[in-house]
Amino acid sequence: MYGSKLLNSVVVAGLLAFSNVAHAVVYDFGSLLTASSGYTAPDSFAGNPFAQLEATDNGGGAWTFLLSINNNLFSSFGSGAFLGSMSFDFNPDPTVRPVSTFIASNVGGVTSVTSTNGTGNSGLTDIDFGTAFGQGANNRLSQSDWVTWSVSGLGSSILNNMYVHVQGIDGGYSAKYTPVIPAVPEPSIYAMLLAGLGLIGYSARRKA
Repeated sequence: MYGSKLLNSVVVAGLLAFSNVAHAVVYDFGSLLTASSGYTAPDSFAGNPFAQLEATDNGGGAWTFLLSINNNLFSSFGSGAFLGSMSFDFNPDPTVRPVSTFIASNVGGVTSVTSTNGTGNSGLTDIDFGTAFGQGANNRLSQSDWVTWSVSGLGSSILNNMYVHVQGIDGGYSAKYTPVIPAVPEPSIYAMLLAGLGLIGYSARRKA
């Protein structure tokens, strides 16, 4: 009996602790959203994304983002390609313009981000960081580059959509990409998970 109560206490304490820490989610890009007229954009990044975003919900309407670009960018879009902007959709829409703060980047010319309210591709208000990442030759986030920044003032809004804007593609084209949707786990994986949870519960009950 005591063992069972102890186990329950540990579980509840763990859940409470987890609920009070920042939650980070990693998104791999990209699934093709739209492209310039006349340009056939590649859409084969399910196993080899060209960019990755780590989004951390710090609670209280504050988020931290880390956007990194890997060496698949040039092979997919040409050596002039760069990520000129990112847009985010939050639900519900922020009532006021959120505040964005630059943190760091490995590109010397990238020293700020600019947030504006607008209309995202899904129809929701977005936070568009415009061309702050792409202005000038020294200010472009390109292959092997990264930038991190924070956003505050979002209240209880939840991140539910985003896209990156690939610019400088050969011929002056551009394309927008959303995160790759991860594959649905096989039923056998769910079965193994349930079996493992069952064994843990059985063991805890025997010790109690």
